[in-house]
Amino acid sequence: MPTDVSFVVFPDSDGSQAAARRLCDAPGVQLVSHASGRPWIVGRWPVGGLTVAAAGRARVALAGHSPADADHLDRVVRQRPDLSAVDALARTVRGSAHLAASAGGKVRVQGTASGVRRVFHSRLDGVTVAADRPDTLARLIGADIDDELLALRLLAPTASYLLNERPVWRKVHQVTPGHCLVLDAEGRARTTRWWTPPAADRSLEDGAPAVRDALVDAVHYRVKDAGAASTDLSGGMDSGAVAHLAADKAASLTTIRTPQLDRGGDDALWARRLTDQLPDAEHLLLEYEQAPTMFAGLDTGEGMTVPAGPPHWVRSGARFADVCRQAADRGSRLHLCGHGGDEIFVPPASHLHSLVRSHPRLAVRAVRGRRAMTRWPLGATWRALADSRDFPSWLAHCANRLDAPPASPFAPQTGWTPMLRIPPWATPKAADAARELLLRTAGEHPEPLAPGRGTHETLDRIHLAGAAVHYAERLMAAHGIRFAAPYLDDRVIEAALAVRPHERGTPDRYKPLLAHAMRGLVPDTMLQRTTKGAYDEDTYDGLRRHRRTLLSLFEGSRLARLGLVDDAAVRNVLRTSHPTVVPLRDLEPTLACEVWLRSRAAQERSPGTAPAADDLEGIL
Repeated sequence: MPTDVSFVVFPDSDGSQAAARRLCDAPGVQLVSHASGRPWIVGRWPVGGLTVAAAGRARVALAGHSPADADHLDRVVRQRPDLSAVDALARTVRGSAHLAASAGGKVRVQGTASGVRRVFHSRLDGVTVAADRPDTLARLIGADIDDELLALRLLAPTASYLLNERPVWRKVHQVTPGHCLVLDAEGRARTTRWWTPPAADRSLEDGAPAVRDALVDAVHYRVKDAGAASTDLSGGMDSGAVAHLAADKAASLTTIRTPQLDRGGDDALWARRLTDQLPDAEHLLLEYEQAPTMFAGLDTGEGMTVPAGPPHWVRSGARFADVCRQAADRGSRLHLCGHGGDEIFVPPASHLHSLVRSHPRLAVRAVRGRRAMTRWPLGATWRALADSRDFPSWLAHCANRLDAPPASPFAPQTGWTPMLRIPPWATPKAADAARELLLRTAGEHPEPLAPGRGTHETLDRIHLAGAAVHYAERLMAAHGIRFAAPYLDDRVIEAALAVRPHERGTPDRYKPLLAHAMRGLVPDTMLQRTTKGAYDEDTYDGLRRHRRTLLSLFEGSRLARLGLVDDAAVRNVLRTSHPTVVPLRDLEPTLACEVWLRSRAAQERSPGTAPAADDLEGIL
């Protein structure tokens, strides 16, 4: 039985009630009403997937996975019988869940600060409605695809904050993680910020206990009632810590390691050491020749959800689908991953830009360490650190350099975002569309996610990881398994970001905050690892094995029909030998868009037309 939650939230007004009631007529759809009796939350969810409490005419709901129960929600809504009940819950609730409230004719709905739980909205019958998925709204209103936004999705390394968070459907919008959507009685909408990152003022010693408590709780509450559980176990510190914490409470645990071809990497060595420390768990090592390789399944759509949007992990989508099957075959009802660990425990290089301004003496040592690791030229380093562009000016700077040559791997990246590039196979139409969108966005003078570049980019990376997990949840749910990323729980993020960045990550120690927080809970040998595995050889091998399929995707591609890519240029990249995997990584967003367009073409009804009353069943 699928384990995911899917819902639409309607305002407490008459404007959208006809559509709401038509949705309710679809088999298996459930309904929670406003105090007025009008439909409020309409959707599908498993037993325990939605918890609702009421006090007078106020309602509060929690959708997702959290240890908070109905009694806890009931106490909160009785103390605050208005929309502020969500504030009280959002500051304390653990786990990963949407929160919603209905009171006084107004509605509030929000996801998580990480973006694992997201909120989208659109106009329907003259009022604003919200949903947890963009494709739900796209089908409900009959939205078609915005070619300009597809052009933006081609950017390398990836379109970031304010760009990547725009759904590819016209008239469907996303609420930025950390913000909430408020609907009034007339169905008008506004967004407001409910979450800000904590002040990063704790030392490593002071902050580690809070990280420890938050991470232990995030893993233990999930596994203690899950019965059979499974975890990733790559050999890295992130997944290793989660596996050890899960083993303490899980009734049955299976660790799963995906294959790695690179014989120069040491993931396999560390994974063996970790499994030796977990004798009561079942350890599954997927044989390389028996598991899907990189780029497998792109012609069949394996490992993708349709029509959610261009898929994340397109290179390894079939591998992930295989992990889903393996976990389900072993009876797992919960799969834990280590995604998010890099984002919260490894500060980006841009934090040096902030450190130079706040603690110049500390910055000198940190910059020296970074240069020793990355071979940054001295002059380029100090020019990058001296750059004073604000966020809108940086976006305009990127827009005007989209078609510049790729940045050197030794060039300092201390901007608000990585330097964005339009790939060489993109057409002038695509380049012009992406440039125009960037300049238009810059002209609106958007606020960054945080005042400093380092925290802004950290939050941006967290949001990107949250989007990937949001996507993967649907793949796992189709196998009856809940997918969870404990590092991306809001409470874990807050605990980690409260530690000063130059102590959270240092050039001479690997993830010192995580190592300090897990001391005594996981083997010291694991916490001493200083390397990180790479899958470059897997990428090369996957290209060799699936080159013919990849080439066929760009024989009259959908993207070429839209005028966004030059098929011949893409095929040239696929035929060429590359000394590094960078060109292949840059191709991944293009592959994701093409595969998604092909997959949805087989399932989508004609665009631009709202579904008929008898065609609503597949929306939720």
